[in-house]
Amino acid sequence: MDRREFLKYSALAVAATSGMPGFLARAATQAGGDKTLVVIQLTGGNDGLNTLVPYANGAYYAARPNIAIPKKDVLTLTPELGMHPALRPLTQLWDQGHLAWMENVGYPNPNRSHFTSMAIWHTADPSQAQAEGWIGRVAEKIGDPFCASNIGGTTPQALQSANFALPSIDGVDNFQVKVPAGLEHAFSTLLSTPRTGEAAYLQRATRQMLSNTKKVQERVSRYKAGAKYPEGKFAASLRDAARLIASGIGQRVLYVSLGGFDTHAGQRAEQDGLLSQLASGLAAFQADLETQGLADQAVVMGFSEFGRRVAENASAGTDHGQGSVMFALGRHVKGGVHGNSPDLEDLSEGDIKYKQDFRGVYAEALTKWLNLDASDILRGDFTGPGWLA
Repeated sequence: MDRREFLKYSALAVAATSGMPGFLARAATQAGGDKTLVVIQLTGGNDGLNTLVPYANGAYYAARPNIAIPKKDVLTLTPELGMHPALRPLTQLWDQGHLAWMENVGYPNPNRSHFTSMAIWHTADPSQAQAEGWIGRVAEKIGDPFCASNIGGTTPQALQSANFALPSIDGVDNFQVKVPAGLEHAFSTLLSTPRTGEAAYLQRATRQMLSNTKKVQERVSRYKAGAKYPEGKFAASLRDAARLIASGIGQRVLYVSLGGFDTHAGQRAEQDGLLSQLASGLAAFQADLETQGLADQAVVMGFSEFGRRVAENASAGTDHGQGSVMFALGRHVKGGVHGNSPDLEDLSEGDIKYKQDFRGVYAEALTKWLNLDASDILRGDFTGPGWLA
């Protein structure tokens, strides 16, 4: 095999493994211990009023005669607010002071378009002048394209970067070096044949990649779940997040999504099931970290692109709204409800008015947890609600 053939087959091999995040190779010689922010995206516009329920407010029940959560079913948190009953798996975290809710979260000049509003949350830019994501800017600030990963099939805009290609991991078990069928012998030969110049460099790099990847896979394979996860893609993604944290790969941000929250019709059936998936998955994830002795290394922060209208629609659902809730959990979270109960008598075109800019919530995560300059990443200074202890 000559130099031209070597480079051709190497290019094919690299192409075949291009989906493998480079941090798996990098991590083989890294020590763990970095703090990790786990971001949860609730895609579709989660209804905040039926998530954190203002059960003491008669206006809530008047606006939602069919879909409101009955007072008897609400999981009481404060004299005014309580959780949807499907969130019961999170009550222990609340009792421990490790679950926080942020009320009335949004941004100036709110937009009810899924695409536009999600882009605003992903770029942390209501003016829509930025194309790169806020987590992409985290990677650029740290100077490491593999410090953040999406666990899923398609990389969200939040992880897009002007200079880096941040990875998406569609299942940790699937990451291994695979040579296209029919090229196995040729690939083995090119790795064992003496080379010079750039071919020798590529040969050494390939050998190192294989060696390091094997070490990392061994590290990942040693993980033993410390909790029983429920069935489903969301829980599996959280389990992969726990595996990456436990493996000491050095991820600073992990991104996980749960979709289906666009509840225009039959909301109770749809949202009830989704919130059950959310709560059971997160409870298992946190219990896993506790068992692994890693609970001090991760916090979770969750959001949705917008809330829903206060009044239900004619299809027993809700339409796109504005202000909503965010949540956070973990040992280092300052538990409680941050912000006042929504004012249902003072609305903006039928929607809850935002009082807390979501960039303030991001800023706390960046500054207090990841020890980064939030003003540089978010292109401004924003005050958070105080959700991190």
